[in-house]
Amino acid sequence: MPISWTAPDGRPVTIRPIRAADFELERAFVDGLSPATGYQRLMSTRRPSDEEVRHFTDVDPKRELALIAVTVVDGRERQVGVARYVKDEHTPDEAEFAIVLSDAWQRCGLGAKLLASLIDAARRNGVRRLVATTLSANSGMLALARRMGFTLALNAASATITDLARDL
Repeated sequence: MPISWTAPDGRPVTIRPIRAADFELERAFVDGLSPATGYQRLMSTRRPSDEEVRHFTDVDPKRELALIAVTVVDGRERQVGVARYVKDEHTPDEAEFAIVLSDAWQRCGLGAKLLASLIDAARRNGVRRLVATTLSANSGMLALARRMGFTLALNAASATITDLARDL
Protein backbone atom coordinates (compact mmCIF):
# COMPACT_ATOMS: atom_id res chain seq x y z
CA MET A 1 0.00 0.00 0.00
CA PRO A 2 2.74 2.51 -0.72
CA ILE A 3 1.41 6.02 -1.28
CA SER A 4 3.26 8.52 -3.48
CA TRP A 5 3.15 12.19 -2.53
CA THR A 6 4.98 15.23 -3.85
CA ALA A 7 5.93 18.11 -1.56
CA PRO A 8 5.06 21.61 -2.79
CA ASP A 9 8.73 22.11 -3.72
CA GLY A 10 8.67 19.00 -5.92
CA ARG A 11 10.40 16.54 -3.60
CA PRO A 12 8.90 13.05 -4.03
CA VAL A 13 7.93 11.03 -0.96
CA THR A 14 6.71 7.48 -0.50
CA ILE A 15 4.57 6.61 2.53
CA ARG A 16 4.64 2.92 3.41
CA PRO A 17 4.40 0.59 6.39
CA ILE A 18 7.60 0.23 8.38
CA ARG A 19 9.37 -3.14 8.33
CA ALA A 20 11.82 -4.81 10.70
CA ALA A 21 14.44 -4.37 7.97
CA ASP A 22 14.08 -0.57 8.37
CA PHE A 23 16.05 -0.56 11.64
CA GLU A 24 18.97 1.45 10.20
CA LEU A 25 16.61 3.91 8.47
CA GLU A 26 14.74 4.48 11.74
CA ARG A 27 17.96 4.74 13.78
CA ALA A 28 19.35 7.38 11.38
CA PHE A 29 16.01 9.21 11.41
CA VAL A 30 15.79 9.31 15.22
CA ASP A 31 19.45 10.29 15.56
CA GLY A 32 18.96 13.09 13.01
CA LEU A 33 16.14 14.81 14.89
CA SER A 34 17.06 18.15 16.44
CA PRO A 35 17.03 18.25 20.24
CA ALA A 36 13.82 20.34 20.13
CA THR A 37 12.01 17.95 17.78
CA GLY A 38 13.19 14.90 19.74
CA TYR A 39 11.99 16.51 22.97
CA GLN A 40 8.58 17.33 21.52
CA ARG A 41 8.14 13.73 20.35
CA LEU A 42 9.41 11.92 23.46
CA MET A 43 8.72 14.65 26.03
CA SER A 44 12.25 13.93 27.17
CA THR A 45 15.83 14.71 26.13
CA ARG A 46 16.80 11.03 26.00
CA ARG A 47 17.61 9.23 22.75
CA PRO A 48 15.87 5.90 22.14
CA SER A 49 17.99 2.80 22.73
CA ASP A 50 18.62 0.25 19.98
CA GLU A 51 16.05 -2.00 21.68
CA GLU A 52 13.43 0.76 21.48
CA VAL A 53 14.27 1.39 17.81
CA ARG A 54 13.94 -2.34 17.17
CA HIS A 55 10.51 -2.19 18.80
CA PHE A 56 9.62 0.81 16.59
CA THR A 57 10.42 -1.17 13.42
CA ASP A 58 9.29 -4.69 14.35
CA VAL A 59 5.62 -3.97 14.98
CA ASP A 60 2.84 -6.40 15.89
CA PRO A 61 0.35 -5.90 13.04
CA LYS A 62 -2.57 -7.02 15.21
CA ARG A 63 -2.01 -4.14 17.63
CA GLU A 64 -0.08 -1.44 15.83
CA LEU A 65 0.88 0.20 12.59
CA ALA A 66 3.71 2.54 11.72
CA LEU A 67 3.83 4.39 8.41
CA ILE A 68 7.10 5.96 7.38
CA ALA A 69 7.70 8.70 4.85
CA VAL A 70 10.82 8.10 2.78
CA THR A 71 12.57 9.99 0.03
CA VAL A 72 15.69 9.31 -1.99
CA VAL A 73 18.77 11.43 -1.27
CA ASP A 74 21.99 10.81 -3.22
CA GLY A 75 20.61 7.49 -4.46
CA ARG A 76 19.75 6.20 -0.98
CA GLU A 77 16.40 5.93 0.77
CA ARG A 78 16.08 8.29 3.74
CA GLN A 79 13.28 8.38 6.30
CA VAL A 80 11.83 11.85 6.85
CA GLY A 81 8.77 11.10 8.98
CA VAL A 82 6.78 8.47 10.84
CA ALA A 83 3.22 8.18 12.14
CA ARG A 84 2.11 5.25 14.25
CA TYR A 85 -0.74 3.99 16.33
CA VAL A 86 -0.92 1.33 19.02
CA LYS A 87 -4.28 -0.13 19.98
CA ASP A 88 -5.28 0.02 23.63
CA GLU A 89 -5.19 -3.53 25.00
CA HIS A 90 -8.31 -2.90 27.12
CA THR A 91 -10.22 -0.96 24.45
CA PRO A 92 -9.12 -2.43 21.11
CA ASP A 93 -11.17 0.02 19.05
CA GLU A 94 -9.13 2.91 20.50
CA ALA A 95 -5.50 3.59 19.67
CA GLU A 96 -2.86 6.05 20.76
CA PHE A 97 -1.02 7.74 17.91
CA ALA A 98 2.19 9.68 17.49
CA ILE A 99 3.81 11.49 14.59
CA VAL A 100 7.21 13.06 14.06
CA LEU A 101 8.86 14.67 11.05
CA SER A 102 12.49 15.50 10.51
CA ASP A 103 13.10 19.22 10.94
CA ALA A 104 13.64 19.85 7.21
CA TRP A 105 10.23 18.36 6.42
CA GLN A 106 8.10 20.29 8.89
CA ARG A 107 5.55 22.83 7.65
CA CYS A 108 5.38 21.52 4.08
CA GLY A 109 2.20 19.43 4.25
CA LEU A 110 3.87 16.08 4.93
CA GLY A 111 2.47 15.86 8.48
CA ALA A 112 -1.09 16.22 7.20
CA LYS A 113 -0.54 13.64 4.44
CA LEU A 114 1.12 11.18 6.83
CA LEU A 115 -1.54 11.60 9.52
CA ALA A 116 -4.38 11.31 6.97
CA SER A 117 -2.81 8.07 5.73
CA LEU A 118 -2.58 6.78 9.31
CA ILE A 119 -6.22 7.70 10.00
CA ASP A 120 -7.36 5.85 6.86
CA ALA A 121 -5.35 2.75 7.79
CA ALA A 122 -6.57 2.86 11.41
CA ARG A 123 -10.18 3.03 10.25
CA ARG A 124 -9.64 0.05 7.90
CA ASN A 125 -8.07 -1.88 10.81
CA GLY A 126 -11.03 -1.40 13.15
CA VAL A 127 -9.85 1.60 15.15
CA ARG A 128 -12.78 3.85 16.01
CA ARG A 129 -10.96 6.53 18.05
CA LEU A 130 -7.44 7.96 17.98
CA VAL A 131 -5.97 9.69 21.03
CA ALA A 132 -2.62 11.29 21.84
CA THR A 133 -0.85 13.60 24.20
CA THR A 134 1.50 16.38 23.22
CA LEU A 135 3.30 19.21 24.90
CA SER A 136 1.03 22.24 25.16
CA ALA A 137 3.86 24.32 23.68
CA ASN A 138 4.05 22.12 20.55
CA SER A 139 2.25 24.63 18.32
CA GLY A 140 2.93 22.69 15.12
CA MET A 141 1.27 19.53 16.43
CA LEU A 142 -1.63 21.46 17.94
CA ALA A 143 -2.27 23.23 14.62
CA LEU A 144 -2.06 19.94 12.68
CA ALA A 145 -4.44 18.23 15.12
CA ARG A 146 -6.99 21.07 14.77
CA ARG A 147 -6.78 20.93 10.95
CA MET A 148 -7.27 17.15 11.04
CA GLY A 149 -10.41 17.36 13.19
CA PHE A 150 -9.03 16.38 16.60
CA THR A 151 -10.44 17.88 19.77
CA LEU A 152 -7.86 19.42 22.08
CA ALA A 153 -8.10 19.66 25.86
CA LEU A 154 -5.58 20.59 28.51
CA ASN A 155 -4.62 17.49 30.45
CA ALA A 156 -6.28 17.48 33.88
CA ALA A 157 -3.02 16.45 35.58
CA SER A 158 -0.68 18.90 33.82
CA ALA A 159 -1.22 22.18 31.99
CA THR A 160 1.97 21.48 30.03
CA ILE A 161 0.24 18.54 28.29
CA THR A 162 -2.61 18.70 25.80
CA ASP A 163 -4.79 15.66 25.06
CA LEU A 164 -5.93 15.05 21.48
CA ALA A 165 -8.85 12.86 20.41
CA ARG A 166 -10.77 12.10 17.24
CA ASP A 167 -13.56 9.66 16.57
CA LEU A 168 -13.08 7.90 13.26
